[in-house]
Amino acid sequence: MDEQFITSSDADKFKIGKKWFWIGIAVSTFNLVAGLTYGIALALGKEHRKEGLIIAGWAVVWALIGFFLIGPWLVKSGLVPKFQIVR
Repeated sequence: MDEQFITSSDADKFKIGKKWFWIGIAVSTFNLVAGLTYGIALALGKEHRKEGLIIAGWAVVWALIGFFLIGPWLVKSGLVPKFQIVR
């Protein structure tokens, strides 16, 4: 009953530089909520706290860059229409 189902080789898949860490970075680049969810899930485990905080931090930083830098640049260049609230 007290057997661990995760072996030490499975736990190493989430370390910095491994495949699942970079998948987390990619997910957090494309979606803030998914990146935060993945990062917080990793951060709640003691073994992967550092990786989870990096992924969650990247999700927030990239969302801010997209909102304040990339979004206005796309509107200014005419690639995305500017929406206004009609009163």
